[in-house]
Amino acid sequence: MSYTWLISWNIPSGLTPFISSCPDYAPPLILPWSAIRPSRPPCAMNLLHSLVLATGSVVGSVLAALYVFQEKLLYHPTLPTRRYEKKPDDYAMRYTDAHIVAADGVRIHAWLITQPRSTAAATFLYFHGNAGNLSHRLPDVRAFFASGFNVLMVSYRGYGESEGSPTEAGIKLDAAAALAYALDRSDVLDVSRLYLFGRSIGAACALAAAESADAQNSLRGIVVENTFTSIDDMIDQVMPAISFAKFLNRNKWNSFAAVGKIALPILFISGLKDELCPPDHMRSLHRNAEMAKFKVFLTIAEGTHNDTWWIGGSQYREAVEDFVRRADSEGRNAAAAAETCSP
Repeated sequence: MSYTWLISWNIPSGLTPFISSCPDYAPPLILPWSAIRPSRPPCAMNLLHSLVLATGSVVGSVLAALYVFQEKLLYHPTLPTRRYEKKPDDYAMRYTDAHIVAADGVRIHAWLITQPRSTAAATFLYFHGNAGNLSHRLPDVRAFFASGFNVLMVSYRGYGESEGSPTEAGIKLDAAAALAYALDRSDVLDVSRLYLFGRSIGAACALAAAESADAQNSLRGIVVENTFTSIDDMIDQVMPAISFAKFLNRNKWNSFAAVGKIALPILFISGLKDELCPPDHMRSLHRNAEMAKFKVFLTIAEGTHNDTWWIGGSQYREAVEDFVRRADSEGRNAAAAAETCSP
């Protein structure tokens, strides 16, 4: 039932005929209540609804951006530059440019750095971190070279002079293609003494490359440095504010699962002052490497994410050299035992 408001005046009866004869006279007004009631503030529920819609719109936009641009957040081939600033011969290392075609047709670039007597040396396939290019790792690789190793430095798709754009699936194809290339270079390499080295996301790449039985049959061992258990775990620990969005992550790099499948010798090198990958992740990987033929855990007390090799100095180099000697020795013994047992 709608209420009305009566606007009227008490007019003396004697004046009624006079007022009624006036041309401007109007009868009492009867107006709807809604026309004269005071206005009320917006409903609190309407305001809440608007806030929810606005928040949902912002969150949706952020999630969409995380999904679409996640590779750009993870891979930084132009930081500080994509252009090679130096080459191996600037560090007195002999090298060959290699152009390798991955299984999906993407052409990647690599440097094969060889010792003067290259077939007498062990060879490391070197997988770098998520930023920069091969030239930024040459000082590090020079230390490997000084220890007597050949090094195949692999440039992921989208990095340096390689084609394509980086993704987890694509980089795994690049690693497999690089291993196939090394196995095909028996003219300059002892292909029975191939090792993988990776730092940061490069270690995730190395572990992924060694998951398959075929790869393990082709390798002597793996060295991993300052890496993570998985990207999802990194999100939980380093960026908890967006943990709710992990379901959108395409780049899993689940090294925790990968390392549990590898029966090769593994050397874990952890800089205890790593400011990017929590050292606890390295401990977790070491614990989960239950199938490893043998495993070694080296800590560098002052080691940071990118400079553990430099800060570790001779301790670092000697650990790598000792690891290779032991893995080579056990590999030769296993090969000899297999020959003895064969009919």
